[in-house]
Amino acid sequence: MRAFLGSVLGLTLLVATGPVMAGGSMNEAGNEMQLPIHKSRSLMLDRPASRVSVGNPAIADVLVLQDRELYLVGKSLGHTNLMVWDMNDNLMQVYDIEVSHDLQGLKERLYRFLPNEPIQVHTSQGQLVVSGEVSNLDRLNAAYELTRGYVVAAEGGVARSEVMNMMSVGGGQQVMLEVTVAEVARDTSRSWESAFELLESSGNWGFSLLRDSVADLASFGTNTAIGSFSSADTVFNVALDLAKTRGLARVLAEPRITAISGQSAEFLSGGEYPVPVPTEDGVAVEFKEFGVGLKFTPVVLGSGKINLNLNVSVSEPVVANSANVPLFGDITALSKRSAGTTVELGDGQTISIAGLLSENNREQVSQMPFVGDIPVLGNLFTSRSFAKGESELVIMVTPRLVRPFNKEQVTLPTDGFIEPNDLEFYLLGRMSHRSRVNDGAPTTEQTGNTGVNPAMGEGGMEQTYGQSL
Repeated sequence: MRAFLGSVLGLTLLVATGPVMAGGSMNEAGNEMQLPIHKSRSLMLDRPASRVSVGNPAIADVLVLQDRELYLVGKSLGHTNLMVWDMNDNLMQVYDIEVSHDLQGLKERLYRFLPNEPIQVHTSQGQLVVSGEVSNLDRLNAAYELTRGYVVAAEGGVARSEVMNMMSVGGGQQVMLEVTVAEVARDTSRSWESAFELLESSGNWGFSLLRDSVADLASFGTNTAIGSFSSADTVFNVALDLAKTRGLARVLAEPRITAISGQSAEFLSGGEYPVPVPTEDGVAVEFKEFGVGLKFTPVVLGSGKINLNLNVSVSEPVVANSANVPLFGDITALSKRSAGTTVELGDGQTISIAGLLSENNREQVSQMPFVGDIPVLGNLFTSRSFAKGESELVIMVTPRLVRPFNKEQVTLPTDGFIEPNDLEFYLLGRMSHRSRVNDGAPTTEQTGNTGVNPAMGEGGMEQTYGQSL
């Protein structure tokens, strides 16, 4: 008998074989063997063998202990085959050998540390595959770390196998995030503009004195007062523009978005504007986003708390602050307020993550030297402007555990609208309107509800705090 025996590296071989294999696994076909890496198995034959041969001794070694018993050792991950000849030198069996991870040992440890989690372990082309639905993210991470301990490393510590994580988190692990962005901006401005013309002539001589242009100032609008005086030798025109303006802007956005625990979600309500960008081939156009943006990653903890990593931004183009760039033209500026943080809340709890109270004042004076400093009379030679701006911004977030609902029992905002026919439109002057009763069920206008049926169950978007889609 002759055996091809290589050095044993202590790696595990997975074998599923034919006749009888002590400590191993064998399928019904009888010619496929699985052996854990770093472990050995014995294979019993149904009749004596004269010689054996292994296709790749670097993956598995074989030693003939007796004429009917073979000793197999798994050395490295991979596939090879084993050929056995009988005493008459006839080929009696060919076994396909797969050397893989120690699945049995991994299953035992997963059951010991996570006994109530239905986690399945498989091997595929040198990869460890874990699947199943676990109860929360902490247990998912624990199972993943346990599995990583069975990743086989080659010489030098370089990993030769990987873990394919196909586990998911079950139960009520979907999180809907409600974000309220409230902003109020107040602006107050006052301005004083003056212009005059003085023309004087005497005999063959004459002179003129100008401040700005009366014609331009008179075109400002209804806030302009114009006066004039003329005689045989003198013409005097004066214009005053006095203005006081107040402005109020209110922004209220309530974006809502749902994501599974551990996964990221994004939301943008706004638009994009083009920005020219130089390239090697000339000028390209990139688009910058603006509006109310939301990015968050929820993690449902074992205690029922919700860990939120989120970023909220409120931005808008400001044409007044645009800049003129040579070769590119006007570049629109962007006013942006953003906040990024990580918080931990219970289901339905609300916290304010950002607040801003800002105030700015701007004053500008333009006057004619010397005469502009004369009390009272100097106002005719002076232009002044004053602007004051106040802005208040508050951002609040509320996470909620949610689950799907029955769409047929939810009233949508677009339900119940009726378009007028030609007779109603032209003769009666009717427009599209919403019916008071939709298919025999009260509408949102009648009930005051948000399209939610309280009898549908507890939790999630099924309650009155849910979103009316």
